[in-house]
Amino acid sequence: MPLRAPQAELGAHTRERLLDVAERLFAESGYSATSVRDITRVAECNLASVNYHFGGKHNLYLEVLRRRMASLRDDRISSVEHVMATGQPDVKTVLRAFASAFLGPLVTPSQGRQLIELIAREMLDPQLPRELFLAELVGPVQEVLVDALVVAIPELTRDNARLCVFSVMGQLIHVAHQARWTELAGVPDSRVPRLEAIVRHVVRFSAAGVRACSGGAK
Repeated sequence: MPLRAPQAELGAHTRERLLDVAERLFAESGYSATSVRDITRVAECNLASVNYHFGGKHNLYLEVLRRRMASLRDDRISSVEHVMATGQPDVKTVLRAFASAFLGPLVTPSQGRQLIELIAREMLDPQLPRELFLAELVGPVQEVLVDALVVAIPELTRDNARLCVFSVMGQLIHVAHQARWTELAGVPDSRVPRLEAIVRHVVRFSAAGVRACSGGAK
């Protein structure tokens, strides 16, 4: 017998509340230090609700990461696709759109910082297979950016475009880590430029590198 609408809605609401609370607690304390009891207490749910909706703590953690990886992936891909839909964009426009989407969480007051902390903790204390990140986040984003660079500079080979994408993402990851450590220190570092200035530099620097890899000076 199908669930009545109010019951179905209540179940969906409970599931989302568990995901939201689990994400916050995993980001604050890490996977190992966060218990199912901690999560259900804050979410005001019973212990059985975690097993019912997720089958246990590990699957709950997996769904938390998958939900956020999907959000990051879609934001980054749509930023590039939006630029490409405008016609024949230049390489700076492509890189600027991607860099802004990549670093967007850094300027989101709470959820963005929480997301960065969550991913940083997973990198330091991995609970999930690395191929999950490659398959669901890194790989799809890289291929869209490679496609865009080849369209922006037709002389650029896909192999060189892929190397350029690794370089760009490496720079942006470093910026994200720098921002995280500066925030954790609690003391602003006057030697670190503002985020807007860093984005401009990464775009200018990377665009010159991409052009050089194409063998041209466009």
